[in-house]
Amino acid sequence: MKRVHLQTCARLTRSALAGVVILALTGCVMTLVDTIPSLPDNVHAPVVAVTSFENRSSFEGQWKLGDGMADVLVTELIRSRNYAVVERQHFEKLVSEINRQQSGLFRPEGKTPVGKMKGAQYLIRGVINDFSQTGGGGLSVAIRSFMFLGHGYKARVSLTLTIVDIETGQIISSVQSTGIVRTREAYAQGTYKGVTFGGDIFFATPLGQATQRAIRSGVREITSEMPHNPWRPMISCIQNTTIIINGGKDRDFREGTVYLVRGPAQPITDPATGDVLTFVPGPKIGTLRITEVDEKVSFAVALQGGNFARGQWMSKADPKAKGP
Repeated sequence: MKRVHLQTCARLTRSALAGVVILALTGCVMTLVDTIPSLPDNVHAPVVAVTSFENRSSFEGQWKLGDGMADVLVTELIRSRNYAVVERQHFEKLVSEINRQQSGLFRPEGKTPVGKMKGAQYLIRGVINDFSQTGGGGLSVAIRSFMFLGHGYKARVSLTLTIVDIETGQIISSVQSTGIVRTREAYAQGTYKGVTFGGDIFFATPLGQATQRAIRSGVREITSEMPHNPWRPMISCIQNTTIIINGGKDRDFREGTVYLVRGPAQPITDPATGDVLTFVPGPKIGTLRITEVDEKVSFAVALQGGNFARGQWMSKADPKAKGP
């Protein structure tokens, strides 16, 4: 009985050691992936939606690559802090829940209001061109040593990411990204059985690391190609004699600063194509002075003028400006 117990422990030890070695040797590659640069502070984060990827690779296996790859891209976009990502893959479920809450079955308190969903500016759609692993060999594990057999594996994931302007339907850019991971150790195909796409164990495998490299490379390319709308100081609202501005300490507003206020900017379009070429500031409205600065908003009072309204642009004026 004791002998059987020792044999069982030996088998468990060999299995555990094999898993540790595979995870350790494949996982070390992940530290080589570069980080994604941040957007400048003076731009708005683009609002994007991601659709399920089209799988044009020859892979047919346990994973739904289209939905899984889109989820990995969403995670990386959010992690970069460069984008506001809105739900589109499960959009109908959101709409269904909002509509359900409007029925008389639910109490009025806590209902989700209608008409508050954020619209996307850009759609990112993806194509999986390659999702493959080649090579062969095996792994022999003993109690005190490991022996690698075969010539190892090469995992390759290739993607095409396309950015579409939702307002115009125009394709802004289409970028290619590829992730390649070579491993000296043999990684048996059967090891992927029971592995969830996008999980920690998946990203410790050659295919998982190649996926992460391809996605991160794609996000870097997207960030360099995505149009960026510059942030501008503007009037958010007016409460009695207090004017509230759309920036505070986060935008380096300071008490006492005087701003010139203009009407909404006027778009200049190409008469042949209708494309917006640039914006010009509206007419001068007056001046105001910052009196209090909060974390994300500032409060101001009027110095000159009186027709202030939400959406008017602001620019720094002469700090010595005085009221009438």
